[in-house]
Amino acid sequence: MGTDEAPALQVQRTPDGGLFFPVRLIGGAARRALAHGSRATVLTVFRRSFYVDDGDGGLACFGPEAMGAGPLNGLCALTQTIDWRAHGLYAGAPVVVAGGVVTVAERLVFSLEPAREWRPPRIIRRWTPTSVARGLERLVETVLMRLPEEGIGPLIPDLATRRRPRNSAVTALGNAGAGAVCALTGWLAHAASGAPPGSLPHAADPLIGCGPGLTPSGDDFVGGAMIALRAAGRSSAANSLGRWALAKAQEGTGKISRAHLAAAAEGEGADSLHRLVAAVFAGEASQSGIDAIADIGHVSGFDALAGATAVLAHAQPANSPGL
Repeated sequence: MGTDEAPALQVQRTPDGGLFFPVRLIGGAARRALAHGSRATVLTVFRRSFYVDDGDGGLACFGPEAMGAGPLNGLCALTQTIDWRAHGLYAGAPVVVAGGVVTVAERLVFSLEPAREWRPPRIIRRWTPTSVARGLERLVETVLMRLPEEGIGPLIPDLATRRRPRNSAVTALGNAGAGAVCALTGWLAHAASGAPPGSLPHAADPLIGCGPGLTPSGDDFVGGAMIALRAAGRSSAANSLGRWALAKAQEGTGKISRAHLAAAAEGEGADSLHRLVAAVFAGEASQSGIDAIADIGHVSGFDALAGATAVLAHAQPANSPGL
């Protein structure tokens, strides 16, 4: 059923005339940001989603189930035609949390009571370099028709086949950004293989905050790499990358991207990215998995997949240094 054919939203009313929305699935980071008794504000509003800021670095993003599960997301049974701005929502609107109920702008009520907590899929335990190589071959085959022209996503085929990333493919990041991608890719190759990765290269520093948007391409690339490192069992390397990224993010990127990086440092990102990484470990990569990645932001899904691919291409079972 296309968006234009979607049935009208069945809005439930509160006794005082407000709108009531049960939350069906919520990420752990979002639930923590919506802790009982907290008083927060709306950070930013889009047509079908909006972010709540708890004032202490924690964020929650409310939207329809089609938005996809993730650590910061609270998903409701809404149609794609939902328009929060048309419902009078605005940045800076007050948010009050009490008794498992989130009241936004005094008239939009979200119940956390029925919400299941989203958790990322279990880390793959049984995999071999052969299965990953087979998965990467399938990834390249399926991703080629969907690759965007912007961001770091165009590098996925190069990264998957261990070719040196072409600076010309990421011209939008500028010379410093393209060089930072190459520098971090080299570090990730050592980290994923089990060799002592050492300190993060200074040449990678420009990557955090590099690119336009709420979650710049460089940040998404780093986030995807952290998730893949944990999936590969390289927790020590993931911790090192997380400490580096979060330190740089304090001044180098925006609040929304910092929250996503913090979640990735804990091993949590978009559910569709987790599932595609797991599929590659198992020697697979479906078109539906790529399509789900394409639905994440403008090019954010592909940027994160590029970071994960840089790890997967060099992954070795975690029975050597690097843990």
